[in-house]
Amino acid sequence: MGKLLDNVEAKEILENNIQEKVKKKSVATDIASNNGSKDKQISAKVNERMYGLFTQINKAQGISNNSALNMIISRYVRENKGILKEEEEI
Repeated sequence: MGKLLDNVEAKEILENNIQEKVKKKSVATDIASNNGSKDKQISAKVNERMYGLFTQINKAQGISNNSALNMIISRYVRENKGILKEEEEI
């Protein structure tokens, strides 16, 4: 009887873990999909030396150039989104 109870408990724990993983995947999928919006691609002309230093800094931090640019753009938008609110008030 004790062995059967252990098996049932182990099965319940396994099922709970699977359900939690599915929930986590769902959240990750939602974030990655950006609610169905498509990612935008940009290009920029930059000084070769600055680009080299930018790349070296990112490698030292363990992040990609794309991730660093996304962080820079996010910070810029966060710091300047008040400008849009001011324009709407006019």
